[in-house]
Amino acid sequence: MFSSEGKDTCQLLGPVSLLVQTLMGITAVTVLLIKRNYEHPRRKMIVWSYDIGKQIIGSLGIHFLNLGISILKRRRKLFLLATGSDDDEDQCDWYFLNLLLDTTFGIPILWLSLYIIERVLKSLHFQNIESGNYFPSRKVKNHPRTPLFSAFVKQLFIFILGLCVMKLCVFLILNYMEEWAYWFADLILGWSDSWPNLQVFLVMFVFPILLNCFQYFCVDNVIKLPTESLTLTNAENFETNTFRDDEFPDLSEDSTYTNTEAPNKGNNASSYGSII
Repeated sequence: MFSSEGKDTCQLLGPVSLLVQTLMGITAVTVLLIKRNYEHPRRKMIVWSYDIGKQIIGSLGIHFLNLGISILKRRRKLFLLATGSDDDEDQCDWYFLNLLLDTTFGIPILWLSLYIIERVLKSLHFQNIESGNYFPSRKVKNHPRTPLFSAFVKQLFIFILGLCVMKLCVFLILNYMEEWAYWFADLILGWSDSWPNLQVFLVMFVFPILLNCFQYFCVDNVIKLPTESLTLTNAENFETNTFRDDEFPDLSEDSTYTNTEAPNKGNNASSYGSII
């Protein structure tokens, strides 16, 4: 996190950076756990674990991708030659910009990508890809209905594909608006140039934790099964004792599950919920 030349600069690799990433992950998961406790209806723990598992695996991939892009960007030297700035600052600015766009503009891009991918796969008659719904679409006689790990794997693949589309869009935006992007990074971070330790703390600790918690919270609303699309065949993803009386009055333990879903309460065309 600090350079070996005695100058405090931002480093993307190192034990302190790994510690920050660990703390960031723990904080984000804690925020989502608190969020689950205030949900109505509340997701079953196994369902919540699958939802958060998609985010954790996807975030790890995006994090290492951002590191790789930032380190490769350092070698280009184009911006470095134009401004005479330090390698490490250039590298860290690029990481900050990627993080900022991933956790802001990247969220609606991800939502749209997931929506389109799911619609295409549904048109091809893929099963168990409704985001946040891990139970089978049909009931097998005398067999308990349990969440399918295969449904989690399918939805994880869709989520990672959506993240790749989002990451490509963010990279293109930054690549074609590079000068403006670095100007914006300098606007946000330039005031702290006189306090390099503070700048390192902001870029590698404060901003990642705040932005990633915001991203996790919003993306969780995107990938969870929205209550507006509850039917008799997917209500099992939630704890039945957390339903409000007027929320899903037709829910009962002896309901008959069929291959055809009951009519949705809302008019949503997709399983993806709102961003916030």
